[in-house]
Amino acid sequence: MWTLGRPVGTWIGPPSTSLRLRFHSATASLAVATTLALATLLAPSAAFACGGFFCFTQPVDQSAERILYVQQAGKITVHIQISYTGDDKKFSWVLPLQAVPTLGTGSDTVFSILEQATAPTFQLQWQQKDGCNGYSLCEFDPAADGSGGGGPADGTKGVVVLKEEIVGPYKSAVIKGNSGKELVAWLNDNGYVQPPETEPLVDSYAKQGFVFLALQLQKDKGAGDLVPVVVTLDEVAPCLPLRLTKLAVQPDMPIVAWVLGQHRAIPKNFLHVVLNDAMLDWLQPGTNYKSVVSKAVDQASGHAFTTELAKKTAEMPIAFANKAWDTQKLAVVTDPGAFLRKMMEEGYPRTAQTQALIRKFIPKPAQFAAVSDQEFYNCIQCDGCNDGACKNYKAELAKQPFDSKGFAAEIQTSIVEPLFQVQGHYDALPWVTRLYTTISGNEMDKDPIFAFNPDLPAVERLHTAKAEPICEPGKTQASSAKLTFSNGQTLEVALPKDRTGCQFDFGRAGTAQFGKGQGPVVAAGGQPAAKVEVLDESGPALEIDPRVSDLVDAELNKAELGKPSLSAAFRATLPKSTWNPSKTTVDPLPGGNGGADAGGADAMGGGGAPVVAKGDSGCSASGSGGGSQAGLAALLLAASALALRRKSLASSSAGGR
Repeated sequence: MWTLGRPVGTWIGPPSTSLRLRFHSATASLAVATTLALATLLAPSAAFACGGFFCFTQPVDQSAERILYVQQAGKITVHIQISYTGDDKKFSWVLPLQAVPTLGTGSDTVFSILEQATAPTFQLQWQQKDGCNGYSLCEFDPAADGSGGGGPADGTKGVVVLKEEIVGPYKSAVIKGNSGKELVAWLNDNGYVQPPETEPLVDSYAKQGFVFLALQLQKDKGAGDLVPVVVTLDEVAPCLPLRLTKLAVQPDMPIVAWVLGQHRAIPKNFLHVVLNDAMLDWLQPGTNYKSVVSKAVDQASGHAFTTELAKKTAEMPIAFANKAWDTQKLAVVTDPGAFLRKMMEEGYPRTAQTQALIRKFIPKPAQFAAVSDQEFYNCIQCDGCNDGACKNYKAELAKQPFDSKGFAAEIQTSIVEPLFQVQGHYDALPWVTRLYTTISGNEMDKDPIFAFNPDLPAVERLHTAKAEPICEPGKTQASSAKLTFSNGQTLEVALPKDRTGCQFDFGRAGTAQFGKGQGPVVAAGGQPAAKVEVLDESGPALEIDPRVSDLVDAELNKAELGKPSLSAAFRATLPKSTWNPSKTTVDPLPGGNGGADAGGADAMGGGGAPVVAKGDSGCSASGSGGGSQAGLAALLLAASALALRRKSLASSSAGGR
């Protein structure tokens, strides 16, 4: 788990995916996700074509928290994306874990590749209709889219230092103690600054026997040196420790978690929702996806995930690394411009992580500090640009030493090796699952635990609906369209009136944009959740009526790995579901609802207050047989100075569900 941070930037807790952690202060903002945020793009230069490392990066939605879990041979390896802007001296990160971890660094490219390969897409299939043309719709642009022994105890604070080491750009410590007050005091005294409000949360995890991983940047490192963190634990199941995040989190924070394992991954102690396609805006696909998910999750008591993709890896190969990469070929290139050209020719990733390495090994001469990175580095990379400003850039750069061997070595260790590691995991493990939710601070009262089910079917990323154009009498251009969804439900929607000059490309699909997909739901479509389900480690999904989701959610707090999540006796008390997702209003369950508040949901599905107190449920679910505990490998996704958080939440009342 990770801990809250401040700009002073700390945090507890973990995606997503690759989920991301975000820290804020008056001047700082930190985000961790399972890849470094691609945030340093510059506007294209008028003088140079967009062909360099500072012209293009693979897009990553920075508003979502991302994390990648790899479950293999009794171990969990977690890739966590980190990005940070602010005072480098105030960067710190604290992550609660159930065991002393083995640490490493990763590549931000992992997450951009996963995002592109697995994000849900939506496509209308237009039907031919004589005399009525519905194809001239304006085109939607989807691009807008270790081991640890007992170390010396701190005699004054009761804190045991289990491990200290340098990992990439980070100085790290693993500590343990019995008191949140003592642990936070130690963290503050040693530069991992925590606000006082974290003490009770840290204390809660300390009482459960957690250790705490703390990271800070080395003295000679800055935010540009940040790389993803890779944590490996001897654990049997992934978990997202969320409870420490609730002090400082945006409403409806998106979380994306990828899980590589032997079977399809499932939420063990959270509910599962299937979305009602009719609530989506199919004419602008993806632009209201987050809104629909948020409201569907609310109908499942605020504790639910949706499965966006679950598929055998052999059926969807992903190339994380290029077998032709050979950094020894880079090491012998002693001219910095030629070095960059060689990198481009070999197809090395164009990401913020690569940009940071370029700035480190090929720094701009001081007199060109005001020149944009895009202009300067595109120029020196250009073989034929030898006059004007380019001539001056190259001449001054030639006066600086260039460590081509050091540059190549760092590319090897920080980019190439992590990508080949992930490639090996992906090729070796049979299933990849992508899970998504949104969650607000008041709902972070238990930590989701994931398990695996060999009996559940695959889930495809592509969603389709049929569209039949409808024309008014005497017209040849459709004014509306009849949409037919995969479950047979139909819905008529009005088409945009002003479509002059637009050519509809009906072979193209829109992609969900999680942080930005906050457009209004299509209210006429009915209810956001088509189904609310309990997924277990074997057998098919158990569909429940959303009107009893609070009751079921509370019962799932008792879930244990390797055992049925709901007892047979409890299942027998559940009413038969009469849920109709196409209805725009929700009626009470006939004859009561087994103890839940039948009138708690409105037409757009707010779940109401929980019937049973959920309590603070941490990342610990008993394993079957040997009694090993569920792995905790983490994500606590956002941290900020509390005063700023209160201001932010007060100003975003429209952002809640």
